Amino acid sequence: MTTAGGPTTLAAVTQDIIGFIESETDGAAGALTADSGLQDAGMDSARVLSLVFRIEARYDIDLDAEDGDDLRTVGELAQLVLRRIQERA
Repeated sequence: MTTAGGPTTLAAVTQDIIGFIESETDGAAGALTADSGLQDAGMDSARVLSLVFRIEARYDIDLDAEDGDDLRTVGELAQLVLRRIQERA
């Protein structure tokens, strides 16, 4: 699986999401990993919405409201994004 920016792997998607979160929180989220909790990253509802829009635009996918119900970590979000990318292909 590839995107215009190169191969799309779980690690690459995870790093993109971490970068998006860091830019949304001005780096205040600290050192994030795949195991970092989304709630712990300092993301309020407006920032989460912005994050979702950025992810959708970056990967040309749609994330539904119910997609977020079971997401607790950066890694879980990355897995969902990768799944949506694969479904689109």
